[in-house]
Amino acid sequence: MTAGTARQKVLVVGGAGGIGSAVAEAAATGGATVWLADDRGARCAAEALPGSGHRPVVTDVTDAASFEALIEAAWSDGGPDGIVYAPGLLHTGDVADIEFRDLDRVFAVNLFGAFTLGRAVARRVRTTPKAVNLVFVSSVAGLRGEPGGALYCATKFGLLGFVQSFAAEIAEFACRANVICPGNVSTPMLHSLAAQMAERAGVGREEMLGHLAGATAPRRLLSPAEVANVCLWLLSPRSSGISGQALVVDGPAPRMSPA
Repeated sequence: MTAGTARQKVLVVGGAGGIGSAVAEAAATGGATVWLADDRGARCAAEALPGSGHRPVVTDVTDAASFEALIEAAWSDGGPDGIVYAPGLLHTGDVADIEFRDLDRVFAVNLFGAFTLGRAVARRVRTTPKAVNLVFVSSVAGLRGEPGGALYCATKFGLLGFVQSFAAEIAEFACRANVICPGNVSTPMLHSLAAQMAERAGVGREEMLGHLAGATAPRRLLSPAEVANVCLWLLSPRSSGISGQALVVDGPAPRMSPA
């Protein structure tokens, strides 16, 4: 599945994170040159990739000027063939307990950063056309709300609406944009969430991880590599007929136990 990105340039925003690093590794393994952007850890993550020519870039997704500089530099180097937006902040807490600083922080990374990236790319393809495929990482939490997840769900729901609109606007430039909605993926972020949920529920962290793993019929957490493979497929010509869509990367609901 990674062969579709051979000889491509792939920009991975949030490339030092759990899913982002898996996307960067899969792209590099498939023969792509990777621009790995993150606010910290970009250099170490890029140096660990197989192959050569990869480029770490320090980027703050909450700063529009930082994104504009990243896209300017990428286009000056010929432009990326594929872009994956993978940063994300988790938040758990009831609406009554949410502080405005939490709203600002989570929206800035999960949703406003995606808008800022999209705007920078759209402006660039207007003046210097290039066929670019983009994938934005949402979540199954962007498809259904759940108690304690209102803030996180709101940002992930918003990402779906953004991508549907954005994809329609860039189609005339032969560009595509899609969003993926992973289920529970075994990343440091999920393990941190499990600890927070466990504390709120008054149970152990391992018990909560078991609960999250059992939320689908396969009774396991997804691996970051499984999500990365779907991202690369959406970046490749093999998915050329798909744009503006949300693709769930998850197992089916578990069988209900008899009453």
